[in-house]
Amino acid sequence: MKSESKFKLGRKIKSRTTKKQAQPKNKFAVIIWQLIKDPNDFSAVDWGRETKAAKDLFNTYPNIKFWSQINLGFYLNSLNFFNGKDGIKYLRNAVDEFERNLKINFQQAQKEEFNDDANFHKNIDKSTKPVSLSSIFKNGKKTK
Repeated sequence: MKSESKFKLGRKIKSRTTKKQAQPKNKFAVIIWQLIKDPNDFSAVDWGRETKAAKDLFNTYPNIKFWSQINLGFYLNSLNFFNGKDGIKYLRNAVDEFERNLKINFQQAQKEEFNDDANFHKNIDKSTKPVSLSSIFKNGKKTK
C-alpha cells in the first residue's frame, strides 16, 4: 500500500504519466509544480535547472507551507523569473502577505447575548419625515 506524500500542492494539476493529481516527491518539486505553467513538458535538463532555482528560492524563505500555497495570479515559464527585479517584488509581496495571515488569529465568532428584559424606555417619534436634500433647499435661509 502506498503512503500519502507529505508534500501537498495548492493547485490542481494532473501528471502526464499517472493521469492523477501531481504528488511532489520533495520540497523543491512543490515549488516547481506550484509555480510553473506546465512542468509535464520539462526535459531532464529543464528539471535540473528548475530544481537548482527552487533550491535557491527555498533557501531564501524555507517554509514549505508558504511555497505550497503561493499564488502570483499567473504561472511562470521558469523559476528564474525571481532573479529579476519584478520577480523579487512579487516574491516580497507574497511573503509579506503570508506572514500577515499567520499573525491573524482565526477563531469562531462568538455569539452575542442580548438581554430581552433591558428596556430603555425611550419612545421615538416616527411621524416626522426624515430630512431630505430638497427640504433643505425649500426651507433653508437665503445667503447674500
